[in-house]
Amino acid sequence: TLSRCLDALLAQEYPAGRLTIYVANDHSTDRTAEVIERYRQRTRRRSLALAGAEGDADASSASDEAPLLPEVVAVDVAPPQGHVQGKANALHSAIGRSDEALLLVTDADCAPPPGWARQMVEYLTEDPRRGAVAGQSLVEGDGLVAAVQALDWSYLLTSASALAAIGRDATAMGNNTALRRPAYEAVGGYPALPFSVTEDYELWRFIRLHPDYDTHFPMDAAVSNRTLPLRHLADIYMQRRRWARGGLRAKPWLYAVYGLTHLAHLLPFSGLFVAPLLTLAVLAAKWTAELGLLWVGLAQGSRRRRLWAFPVFEVVLHAYMSTLPYVLLFFPRIEWKDRKL
Repeated sequence: TLSRCLDALLAQEYPAGRLTIYVANDHSTDRTAEVIERYRQRTRRRSLALAGAEGDADASSASDEAPLLPEVVAVDVAPPQGHVQGKANALHSAIGRSDEALLLVTDADCAPPPGWARQMVEYLTEDPRRGAVAGQSLVEGDGLVAAVQALDWSYLLTSASALAAIGRDATAMGNNTALRRPAYEAVGGYPALPFSVTEDYELWRFIRLHPDYDTHFPMDAAVSNRTLPLRHLADIYMQRRRWARGGLRAKPWLYAVYGLTHLAHLLPFSGLFVAPLLTLAVLAAKWTAELGLLWVGLAQGSRRRRLWAFPVFEVVLHAYMSTLPYVLLFFPRIEWKDRKL
């Protein structure tokens, strides 16, 4: 998936000389290093040609032929140290390698739209107190799993964006984030933050709490990247399990939301036996409200056609909402990228 991501980043409508792409290679055992090197050499030739044109008039033709592309820099991630491990360690290594004041973060399975970098920078710089910006992530692909995951992510991110709009930040997606370096450094970076399997939420939360900075989570198609779907419905459950464990460090008001949401998905199982008609009426109201939420969230990218998978999405939603508290209680360890966290 990395080539798809890098192609999207190289196609950004942003001054190429002011954009550098740092690719963190976290001890990969596949062809990741080979792919990074191919793109690095491609952009390095462009840089050398431009440098030659500045110092030698005869090199102007080489400069004209060289594509105007952002430079790609390979970052070999350092071994984990202490609690800085997993994705937090990869991000911290890449941030440490760079010296830019503005940092845009995405994942290898994502493809940001052409105007992503420009619009993210605009959001980040329109307010001097803006420490971090998050965008939506839209699931691509066909088939049942892709459709269910698209509904699941839209359900989560539309809710989170609405909460952020009223000053109640719940979460943000680390695969689509912009940061000010001073804000990252003000909270101490990942070495100063508590360990979390959802490092994106942890960083977002601390920047939001810092007195000098705030955060912004717009529903804007210009900053909505495209991510590839998971393979199986069970993978959605495991992903949500990881997110739920990271959410254990949430604020007290979010715990109240978690509790109410858990009960709303657990009680219908017993209610169908005790008061079936009343339970069905309540469920019908719940499903109608959730359809309305998804109708709004899926407007981006004309994705409302995915609503055909709504019945299966509801089964998956009820499954993880009603069981995750107990699964995390007895099985708290998370496996991420073949690592136990």
